[in-house]
Amino acid sequence: MKISTDFFYRTSSNQMTSQQSKVSTLQAKLGTGTQILNPSDDTGKSVVISRLESAKAKQATYLQNVETAQTRLTLEEASMESMTKVMQRITELNIRAASDTASLMDRQIIANEVSALRDELLKMLNTQDINGDYIFSGAKVSTPAFTLGPTGDVEYTGDQSLVNVNVSEVRTIQINTLGSDLFKSTDFAELDSLITNLELGNGAEIRKSLGAVNTITDKLTIAFGNMAGRATAVESQRQAIEDVDLRLQQVLSSEKDLDYASAVTELTKETVALQALQASFSKVAQLSLFNYIR
Repeated sequence: MKISTDFFYRTSSNQMTSQQSKVSTLQAKLGTGTQILNPSDDTGKSVVISRLESAKAKQATYLQNVETAQTRLTLEEASMESMTKVMQRITELNIRAASDTASLMDRQIIANEVSALRDELLKMLNTQDINGDYIFSGAKVSTPAFTLGPTGDVEYTGDQSLVNVNVSEVRTIQINTLGSDLFKSTDFAELDSLITNLELGNGAEIRKSLGAVNTITDKLTIAFGNMAGRATAVESQRQAIEDVDLRLQQVLSSEKDLDYASAVTELTKETVALQALQASFSKVAQLSLFNYIR
């Protein structure tokens, strides 16, 4: 039976093309480090990879929100710590001035310091972040939390809006403290009254101010505790997000990333097979038998 030269060449060419395609595909996979090059290569796996990548993108967004919250809460913490220290100092000065041994001059000197501390508190309550937003003004971030009214009284000019951020699909965390939860207009009025009585040397009224000063300090302490609780919750959520992201990455890697050792071994095997086909074709094609049976 005669062997068709055309059939031989066509069959051999198809075999070498197929083998070359396998080698090229493996080389491409090694180049990209992925198991599949096109979604059509494995539709099921591609869908899984797409869902995992989408889930990781969501975690990245939540992590960014957490970082924003932590930056905000860190600034609040620093400001509120400073306010608490100022109020502790005012308390110390109030106690000293309330003593019967304090002279008028002593009380007037203390009045100057309390007045300066009161002004410092006002500045702290109008703390701004790196964007210039007032952090204790609620949603009215372009407005100072506290301003001086027409009569010189300090007024809260922010609003009562609470700012929340999404830190997971089912959880939001409040990231702001309202200035009105820290101080009220009456609190500044109490400090102004203390300053006036210190200037006048009115011991009885100075002693009465101790209760109001302690109330202000207690309010700051409670607000600080609430803020610290939110900071703890945010840090806990950060850890949870990082854990979830790590698990997602591990699963995604198993679905998407190439096993280099196995791929190199397979590439070597397929390359050897291709070279064998090429060598076999070359030898058979040169046989004189084909010239004879042509």
